Amino acid sequence: MEKIRKQVKQLSFVSFLIIALNLMVVAPGWVVAQEKQVRVGFLGVRFEGLPEKTQDKIQNDFLAMLEIEPTFKVQTSSDIRKSLGADRVDRLLNGLEPDSLLYLCSDLGIDHLYAAKIQNQSKDSSKIILVGSFNRYDRPTGATYSYSMLKYYDDFPEELRIIKEQFILTIIPRSESIFTKWPFFVVAGLAVVGIFILIFSRSGGGEVGDRPVEPTPT
Repeated sequence: MEKIRKQVKQLSFVSFLIIALNLMVVAPGWVVAQEKQVRVGFLGVRFEGLPEKTQDKIQNDFLAMLEIEPTFKVQTSSDIRKSLGADRVDRLLNGLEPDSLLYLCSDLGIDHLYAAKIQNQSKDSSKIILVGSFNRYDRPTGATYSYSMLKYYDDFPEELRIIKEQFILTIIPRSESIFTKWPFFVVAGLAVVGIFILIFSRSGGGEVGDRPVEPTPT
């Protein structure tokens, strides 16, 4: 009976240890799930002198850079137009006034707002020269950032790369080390305790209440 009881206890310790170690594998997922989301909005782009197909491509490229980021909660230009009305959005894009757009961030409940203004200044119908600016408005700091562009449309992917590095990657929350999260310490502690208990039980340590066996005189 005593042997069966010890085996049951050892099996319980092993099961406990397996569960604890599995939780250590799952813990990084908890960290990702707890990562803070950044609320951003894309007001849109004001175009002048560009074909409609090119306008759609540029606007979709800008939006895709935002939507691909898993920590971003994005309000698209379509969402904002439905909320504010197309006329108001067009007026805001025409002026791009920092005070008005920072106030709009609060109105929309977002942390960062993106907007752009682009013209085609080429006189050659076979070439498109993009001239304009891409802007970010930050509600937490009240700051405005602007990037001026002057590129042939064929080189636009390079502009997108620069904009992503300077205007998007810079506001992505930094992932904290798993070692700074309380779930890791709790699970790691449970695993260590389980290891010590398992080793102690397998080494023949006595239970509480056991009496030592006196050596037999020779």
